[in-house]
Amino acid sequence: METLAILGSTGSIGTQTLDIIRKFPKRFSVQILSAKRASEKLLSQVREFKPKFVLTEEKPSKEWLSGLPPHTKHLMGIKGLKEALKEVQPNRVVNAISGIYGIEPSFEVLENTKSLLLLANKETIIAAGELLKPHLGRIIPVDSEHNALFQLLENLKREEIKKVYLTASGGPFRGKKREELKGVSVEEALKHPRWQMGKKITVDSATLMNKGFEVIEAHYLFNIPFKDIEVLVHPQSVVHGLVETVDGNIFALLSPTDMRFPIQHALFYPKRFPTPLKGLDLFNLKLEFEKPDTETFECLKLAYQFGEKGFPYTALLVGADEGAVELFLERKINFLQIAEVIKETVESLGERYKNAKPSLDLIPKLVKEAYDTAKGFV
Repeated sequence: METLAILGSTGSIGTQTLDIIRKFPKRFSVQILSAKRASEKLLSQVREFKPKFVLTEEKPSKEWLSGLPPHTKHLMGIKGLKEALKEVQPNRVVNAISGIYGIEPSFEVLENTKSLLLLANKETIIAAGELLKPHLGRIIPVDSEHNALFQLLENLKREEIKKVYLTASGGPFRGKKREELKGVSVEEALKHPRWQMGKKITVDSATLMNKGFEVIEAHYLFNIPFKDIEVLVHPQSVVHGLVETVDGNIFALLSPTDMRFPIQHALFYPKRFPTPLKGLDLFNLKLEFEKPDTETFECLKLAYQFGEKGFPYTALLVGADEGAVELFLERKINFLQIAEVIKETVESLGERYKNAKPSLDLIPKLVKEAYDTAKGFV
């Protein structure tokens, strides 16, 4: 039986991970659960899975603590995570924490344990990608696109690969031009055609910044040059990744729009087990691919531009995007101004920090400064 830690267990990826684990009760033992808040949802998970440790960032009430199973110990923050990892030494750690708060736990796992890291935290890869290079052999990406590329690339040699492709649904504004996007509302931006996600990532999908972030992640995870990473708009969201080989063949990974498929792959890797999930109906499958409009959706172009420059621009991009999206959600800027705020923020701060070296102390500071600077553009 494999021991697991699920960090960010109450979020979307965390809950879907536990959903897969429920279906294989004799295969996995959840020993660590963590979340930011001591919520009823977390307490319910702890009562069901009975881990050895539960961790929170915020201090729980005495009533909440009294509801824990007798053998479950509560710990706080990164200090508590260190203690729990040292004692449990889990086989696999799922990092499903959202935002920059997931960076330090990723490196705690990679630097101080022998666990496989099942990584769903984008910020670890985008902002701290240059620090991941010594650890890539222990990282299994959980994001559907990167998990697809992971599965495809492990069957090919580097010299055989010509190009990789990431697919994007196109978001709610697929096919629209700049003039049509000037007056779009927050509500319209939050109507994603395929995925149910949080507000921030849904807006990122509408601007295509989320796909830009994934381009940067693919570069760091697989050591692929940016010129060899392309984005395809694929509204059906069935093809998650493609690899073109030097002899002109293209390999693709297809699965339903269900995050539990890449999660199950990561949990069982390198083995494959029969899934209880419903697969694709190939007899009713239609596939479309389009070239992204980077003049209209400028955020994708900015991600390539700043990704090529590397650190500190990638770390600044994370904070600038978060600030700009918040301004849009607060109705203080329009949709097209998201890209403008990001561009000005990253360029101005990038010049100031262009000689900075990446470190786990500096990265959160740069992300926060970029966030504060972007928010100040109002």
